[in-house]
Amino acid sequence: MGIRALLAGSGDPVDAVRMGTTVATNALLERKGERTLLVITRGFRDALRIAYQNRPHIFARRIDLPELLHERVVEVDERVAADGTVLRAPDLDALTGPLRQAYHDGIRAVAVVCMHSHLHPAHEQAVGDLAARVGFPQISLSSEVSP
Repeated sequence: MGIRALLAGSGDPVDAVRMGTTVATNALLERKGERTLLVITRGFRDALRIAYQNRPHIFARRIDLPELLHERVVEVDERVAADGTVLRAPDLDALTGPLRQAYHDGIRAVAVVCMHSHLHPAHEQAVGDLAARVGFPQISLSSEVSP
């Protein structure tokens, strides 16, 4: 309500408002958040580890990488082209076992990242629905969190 009042009459279109909290920031910095499973398009398991390869000392022989925010990675066999063409529907049957195992092992948060989901979120939504059926209380879809 307050943000809407501040923006009223400004004439600038606002698509999204993002807000961070000290609690969330501290949880990230201190790595004290919930144990998290990353479900990602097959072939991109290491994408978050590889990142951009930005290093202050490019030729250093020892590279200290930050700890990842997720504990485990499960790849989902799915693919959508940038134009929305479904190249492979998500194999939810193959995904069910690894999701159940992660839940059985005490992981309670799932982050889902599928190719081109910011434009075509159906595959992420299907994976999120499956995770909910397995029992995960915290499910974050990249298409909803930060498209």
